[in-house]
Amino acid sequence: MDTHSLPQLKIAAADTEDLDILAAHVQDSLIPLHSMHFNKTEGTFSSLCNRFCWEHGDQHFFEDKPLHHRVHSGLTFKGVEEVHHRGFNPKTDTRTLNLLTVKANPHPKGTDIHLIFSGKSEIRLKTKSIDCRLGDLHHPWPTHKKPEHDVESESI
Repeated sequence: MDTHSLPQLKIAAADTEDLDILAAHVQDSLIPLHSMHFNKTEGTFSSLCNRFCWEHGDQHFFEDKPLHHRVHSGLTFKGVEEVHHRGFNPKTDTRTLNLLTVKANPHPKGTDIHLIFSGKSEIRLKTKSIDCRLGDLHHPWPTHKKPEHDVESESI
């Protein structure tokens, strides 16, 4: 199978509906804490992701097992004024977190964007407005592993 024929994803989110679509594409992304960066001067929060490609489905098989795909992607939020963490210390923790979803909480002074991870970890971005970009950096590669969730053990 030629993974170069799979389209690379590029998505922009400017409102809560856009962010819901983007959240569906980053669900189950693996994000190393050391790849996260907040540039306070520019007001940007960015991270590299090992993104599960939900959009490609189970269309190919190898040795009678379905093949899925992952890809390295960049995730950037603009207009970020503050970043708050819960469930980890970004200065000393070296884990890779599993992103479950991204949610927006609009309020009169802007929007709080929540990146919710498994293990009850979270990042809250205080932003002026929703301005997010997701873009694949390379071509996808195949994997037999598909994320699974124990719905009862994960609570948000």
